[in-house]
Amino acid sequence: MFNSLYSRIALILFCMFLIMAGFLFWFFEQTSIATQNETSQKLYRNLADNIVNDLGVIRNNQFDLDLIEDAFDTMMILGPNIELYVLDRTGEVITFNTPKQKLKKTKVNLRPIISFIQHKTRLPILGDDPLSDHRQKIFSAAAVYEENNSIGNKATDKILLGYLYIIIGGENYDSISSALRLSNAWRVGILGMITALSFLLIASLLLFYALTRPLRQLTKEIKAFEKSDFKIETPHSLLANKNNKKGEMHQLHQSFQQMQQRIIEQLEHLKKNDAIRREFLAYVSHDLRTPLAGMKAYLETLELKQSSMSDKERQEFIAKAISNGDRLQGMITELFELTRLENNQVKLNQEVFVIGDLLTDIYASLEDKASQKQIHLKIDFQQAEVQVYGDIAKIERVIQNLTENAIRYSKTGDTVLIKTILMKNNKLCICVCDSGTGIHAKDLPYIFEPYFRASDEYKLKYKGAGLGLAISQRLLRLHGISLQVKSQINKGTVFYFSLQVFKGYNRSFS
Repeated sequence: MFNSLYSRIALILFCMFLIMAGFLFWFFEQTSIATQNETSQKLYRNLADNIVNDLGVIRNNQFDLDLIEDAFDTMMILGPNIELYVLDRTGEVITFNTPKQKLKKTKVNLRPIISFIQHKTRLPILGDDPLSDHRQKIFSAAAVYEENNSIGNKATDKILLGYLYIIIGGENYDSISSALRLSNAWRVGILGMITALSFLLIASLLLFYALTRPLRQLTKEIKAFEKSDFKIETPHSLLANKNNKKGEMHQLHQSFQQMQQRIIEQLEHLKKNDAIRREFLAYVSHDLRTPLAGMKAYLETLELKQSSMSDKERQEFIAKAISNGDRLQGMITELFELTRLENNQVKLNQEVFVIGDLLTDIYASLEDKASQKQIHLKIDFQQAEVQVYGDIAKIERVIQNLTENAIRYSKTGDTVLIKTILMKNNKLCICVCDSGTGIHAKDLPYIFEPYFRASDEYKLKYKGAGLGLAISQRLLRLHGISLQVKSQINKGTVFYFSLQVFKGYNRSFS
């Protein structure tokens, strides 16, 4: 029920306004009571003095119960809401005008009474109510001295007999006051307060509804995008057409739109990679079975017919089985090598070496393979003694992979060239060029991904596992460089990368 942000805000606001209404009601109540107490106490401030001076409560310097009772009767006629108490100098109740069974407290705290008489505290001042254990009420009080009609501050040399203590607003007054709180005036006040708070609550809810509307719209877009299985970008909402292009909600919406596009692109990329992996598994399972099946067939034939075969035939079968085993071993080695590269388990052993020596060794190892296909393998380097810095074994692996690929994709009579170019930025560019079939432009962005095969590779008699370029790119990235490519269909392909020239090498540019 309260799952949305707006519903939770509305609930919090409603609770806050209930608390505010309760506080305002309590504050209004207390303010009303305080005002009423102050007014009543100021009105009856001199009541006790007047009774002591005019009606009298002592005779022969003692409290006279008959005079006190007459004074009580007179005050009851004039004000039935008044309770009178005569206290001795310690605050003990001597006599009073209320039923005895209602008296709860026989001693009254004199501190408020003394403050009232001495005018040291601002009204209203509350004193003990003898009819209650804890309740306090406003009062009027006067000190009574031995000399007749003497009031406290006018006869400081007289002996204090006690105090006349008058509670203003007794039990009858409380009953009437409680009834008045339910009167029309009180109801109108409460109704006005509730109306004002209700209006403020509704206005606040409408304001929050308007403020959270863009967020609700964005939530709908996110849910729609989720229901589409993150495939279809949701249409731009009104949020994108707001004039305030710097608002937080607009920026949030822009970020969501960018996130949508990125998620869709990443999912498409993952799907493409997954398709490539599936295709790779099909190819690899076939490619691994092919040399394995060939090796098994040659060995089984050799086992069955070795007695009838000549030594030459036996050697040919053994050589073919070994060739298939070498091919199978090479494919498995590439798989393990790529796994180690992807898991960052390969470390560099960099050193300074002469590039001419490395290229010469690569040429010698691949010349026979090129000759078998009647392909011209050449090396062109201007400075054979150039020294470069890197891991010689991994650089050799990269150049050898590129050269073998060039030979594989070239036709009879084509040329494969390994070339070096000394650059002015203190780097040596190594290029492997061929005049073979070339690579389609649509395949170029993916040729360095593992498991990828060019779209025209099915034409080749020999199919690789699609790992050579991926391994080469990762080996170069360990050096902080990358493998680049340029290609045109039926015109050939150029792969190239640059190595840092050793600073100790002295060179001159033509």
